[in-house]
Amino acid sequence: MELRRQVADKQVNEDVILAQKEEIGELKQSVYMKINFEKEIVGLRKEVNSLRDQTEHVMAEVGQWKKEALRPDNKRGSVTMQTPDCSNRGTPKPRRSDNVRESEQWKEEYCNLRSLHRLANIEAEALKEKRVEAEMKRMEAEKHVKTLKEQMSRLMAGGDKANVSGATNLKERLEEVAVRSARKGLKVMPGRAVDSIQPATEDRTDSVAKKPASATTNDRVEFVEQKRQLRMLRKIGLEPLCKEEGVKLDKFEETICELAKARARKAFGDDKGWTSKQIGEIHEMSDDASKEVSNTDDEDGRSVEL
Repeated sequence: MELRRQVADKQVNEDVILAQKEEIGELKQSVYMKINFEKEIVGLRKEVNSLRDQTEHVMAEVGQWKKEALRPDNKRGSVTMQTPDCSNRGTPKPRRSDNVRESEQWKEEYCNLRSLHRLANIEAEALKEKRVEAEMKRMEAEKHVKTLKEQMSRLMAGGDKANVSGATNLKERLEEVAVRSARKGLKVMPGRAVDSIQPATEDRTDSVAKKPASATTNDRVEFVEQKRQLRMLRKIGLEPLCKEEGVKLDKFEETICELAKARARKAFGDDKGWTSKQIGEIHEMSDDASKEVSNTDDEDGRSVEL
């Protein structure tokens, strides 16, 4: 218990010592501030006294100048020396600026020219930007037109496309099969008429009569391929073709069929003199069917005449 009491008394004494130290520090700070204030007050008093002496000296000098001015021997004895007062007449009248120096006039003209030059540069930059934008739009339009022309040429001239790697050219394979069948007397596919089946009638046109039957049939097969490509076009793409062939623009499928017939008549002549056996049926064949046809034609001795 005694130890606890001693420890508590010790802590209390330490707290008292700290409080006294803080009070001593505050007193010291207040003393320093008081000393500083006193010094500042003394300095301010000195400045005020010096200013007062200076004003007294100035006033005495002014009085001497006034006495000198009002002396009767002085030339200005009849003139009262006072500060000039401004008149209460409002704004003064405008005066001409003819008395401006030449250097100032040159500076003003130079500033005006610089401002005009800056405005001209700004206008030139704006015109350049507009020209660049117009050129870019023109190039984009030309590029778009070029792509559209390429697409139209691909759609309208599908037979002229080059062979793509990994794909089959149905037109060439059908032509080869038709030529082999016409020469060897082997199997003839539907839609291909051979001269040995039935002689041509007198109603055929000269251009069709001069061609072999296999060639005209292959041309019609090519026309079927073009008919497929016509289906890929829209109504806007069919309008110029209808105007060219003189076909009335109607429903989509009917318009395509009419275009097909018109182009067939224009390219291969009229088919009125052909018999049903000679014309046959033109079937749209896939690549698998063409492969089967080529395999059957290569086998010797296996032919079926229609």
